Amino acid sequence: MVASNVRRDRPATSNKLTAYFLHHLQSLLFSLGKIYHAPTTTIMTVAVIGITLSLPGGFYLFLKNIDAVAGDFRSSTQITLFLDLGLDEKSARSLERQVASTANVKTTQFVSRAAALEEFRETSGFGKSIDTLSSNPLPHTIIVEPASNADTFVIKNLLNALQSLPEVDIAKLDTEWLERLYTILEIAKRSVGIITILFAFAVLLIIGNTIRLDIQNRYQEIVVTKLIGATNAFIRRPFLYGGLWYGLLGGITSWLIVEAGYLAISEPLNRLNLLYQADLVLITFSFHDFIILITSSTLLGLTGSWIAVARHLNQIEPT
Repeated sequence: MVASNVRRDRPATSNKLTAYFLHHLQSLLFSLGKIYHAPTTTIMTVAVIGITLSLPGGFYLFLKNIDAVAGDFRSSTQITLFLDLGLDEKSARSLERQVASTANVKTTQFVSRAAALEEFRETSGFGKSIDTLSSNPLPHTIIVEPASNADTFVIKNLLNALQSLPEVDIAKLDTEWLERLYTILEIAKRSVGIITILFAFAVLLIIGNTIRLDIQNRYQEIVVTKLIGATNAFIRRPFLYGGLWYGLLGGITSWLIVEAGYLAISEPLNRLNLLYQADLVLITFSFHDFIILITSSTLLGLTGSWIAVARHLNQIEPT
């Protein structure tokens, strides 16, 4: 008798789960059909969401590109060692080999006094004035490139160690501008974070207002559905899936807007690369960034519709 009851309960439970998931699927397709048959409202809502989300997305990519360029500058940071004027070339080259074997040093380059004077003569435009000098005023120079994985703290310690060498007159590291740049980038990143939060609230309001209008337009339908015994959860599902579709389509639209904007910039950037013999490459959304954007916009759509439905659905009761 017990076994018979268990067998009867299992099909009943299975039928309930099947009906539950089937209704979710029907609600998903029904909500998609609703926004498909209201193209004007759908296009306007999706366009507004896309434009709203494209602004923080565009700022994010801009900072990502600037950060990449700044990282290249950091990796190419060099320490210039101006040696004592009384040091002969043989001793200077010996010092270069010593510096090259120092920890956290990637490469070194030796520039002799004669080579430095010749380069200055060619680039300064004071060739005739230099010819009148009785002696070469420039010292031997060693250009040191720190290891690529060295951070600011390591580089500054290396600078102090090289400055302490008795043969070194001046050790120069011009990184103050780079530190300013990173500080500005940090401020910009926090600003983008604040902007993203504000625009996320804007998307919630847009989708919430759209769902609220949909609830008002279907007021009589909701009343009749409640009269025949439908629960709030049953009525709520199509509206939630409607917000989900708005968020998903808005996220895809924002991605297309940002990609189109960066595609428009790529041509003048290529011309700039040719003019300055540079190798600047625009960084666009990676697959990981795309997934985060679409997931965030979809969750915003679902959250906005949930807030709107929770607030307005309970106010509709059959009289």
